[in-house]
Amino acid sequence: MSDEIIVKRAVLHVLDSGAAMPVISKGELEITEELSDYISKHIYKVMDNPNTKKAKFIEDENPMYIMAESLNEDNFLSMTSNMANNLFAIMKKNIDIPSADMICCIFEVDGKEHLGILKLNYKSAFTHWVDNSEDGNVNTIISHKTLLPLENQRVEECALIDLCDYSLKVLEKKYEINGEKEFYLSQYYLKCTSELSTNSKLKILDKVSKDINKKYFDEDFEKGIQIKKAVSESLEENESIDIEDIAQKVYDQDVEIKNEYVEEISKSGLKEKEIVVPEKLAEKKFSVQKIKTDSGIEVNFPLEFANRDDKIEFINNPDGTVSILIKNVEKITNR
Repeated sequence: MSDEIIVKRAVLHVLDSGAAMPVISKGELEITEELSDYISKHIYKVMDNPNTKKAKFIEDENPMYIMAESLNEDNFLSMTSNMANNLFAIMKKNIDIPSADMICCIFEVDGKEHLGILKLNYKSAFTHWVDNSEDGNVNTIISHKTLLPLENQRVEECALIDLCDYSLKVLEKKYEINGEKEFYLSQYYLKCTSELSTNSKLKILDKVSKDINKKYFDEDFEKGIQIKKAVSESLEENESIDIEDIAQKVYDQDVEIKNEYVEEISKSGLKEKEIVVPEKLAEKKFSVQKIKTDSGIEVNFPLEFANRDDKIEFINNPDGTVSILIKNVEKITNR
């Protein structure tokens, strides 16, 4: 992200489900440069996370929507206290949900104010402890169970609410609720409906592509490369993955397979015709082709080398085996 995040206000509430009550703060955090950097970096990571989902509040009698809509300069502490109490009540009823510190903050990005709700689940780590005794100090090591995520770690659960249109971005994990794993944050706390995350969309695309390849092409590796190359080209041309375009490029000779491919993607829950993929994620997932032989040999090569016989060639032998010929190599190094 290029736009700066400006943290304006923040408060921290302690939600330790092992305690009888949450520890609700009566005062705001001092927004030092160090604290602002800490909060901003975690918000950036949430916005860039391919598992973050766009969402909308279910507005009918929704306490979180009502509180977000009525949030103002004067009631920031009282509203965020209510938000913390509501989340703590859910946590107390469902012991699988981890204890955490909850940071509620007002921040500005793209000229818009947002409410950030960062659930900082506790991490365990070892640290030193100095025990003072009559014989002097005894240094030991203890396990500290309530450490917060570091700047370079990712927050696992978060909601970012646009205070202009009250749209949300939600990052969440499933925990056991009433005997089943559920997304409690969106379903029970925020009470919102969410789209599929970018990662979920790409997983559907990948699974359907592999299923069709297995069904009709006996898991032909060249067909798999062709699909990935078509996806990469779609990203270069449109900055998104056009489902119809992929189907046309890969299955243009067989209308039935092409139609089945598009239908199976829709049946799997991906209704959009295009998948917008952030540049960094596109480069990570679609710049390199990885193949593995049944003998355990793995080969990774730039996807742009696919169908370039001057770089890598796949030779179909008369006995049904395949030979891989890597060409024009000037230097080989150990990795």
